[in-house]
Amino acid sequence: MPQETLNGHEVRSQRSTRALTRAAGELIAENGYQAMTLAMVGERAGYSRSLATARFGSKAKLLEALVDEIAVRWSLEKIEPEAEALPGIQGLHTLLTGIQDSYRKTPHSLLVLYALLFEALGPVPELRERFVTFHRRMRAGIAATIRRGILDGSIRSDVDADEQATAIVAQLRGVAYLWKLDPETTDPARTLSLFLDQCMSHLAVNPRKGRFREVGR
Repeated sequence: MPQETLNGHEVRSQRSTRALTRAAGELIAENGYQAMTLAMVGERAGYSRSLATARFGSKAKLLEALVDEIAVRWSLEKIEPEAEALPGIQGLHTLLTGIQDSYRKTPHSLLVLYALLFEALGPVPELRERFVTFHRRMRAGIAATIRRGILDGSIRSDVDADEQATAIVAQLRGVAYLWKLDPETTDPARTLSLFLDQCMSHLAVNPRKGRFREVGR
């Protein structure tokens, strides 16, 4: 709903909902989902301890809202239209650069994403299902871009698109995990930049130094 059509109550409701989901993400990142309570979320967000219960009804519903927000923020859907207008190798560069930029621009969101990813390995089956779907869609989007590059001749024809997409997603997750584990010695932006250059050189039919840095910027 466009912001200009909202009345004062609706604007305040949206603002408080964003604050509650952000607080929930912070608490999960700090101590895990099981330790989080709705009262703690309301208090962390700067509201009453009962507001989160009134707004979401349960921890499961609050978690669902948080996952929706994170999934939208970290999906490729916002970048894909731009990437689809480019030759395959340049489109892939645009996708990966968009992800790299998100690491730099929203580090808090990245911490929450990884907290949720680890929670998805625990006793929250609905969370696991959501992130399985999330990663399958991400791999499918990257694989489709690689296939397009193979067809247009910008990506090597001997590349397996599905295997390469899985390797790319695994690399992205590994970089972020290492940064979360040891932020003092890990620079995710520099590491991703190196990976991006290596990925382009490996996949491109005619890699040229500096060719891709100007694309999609």
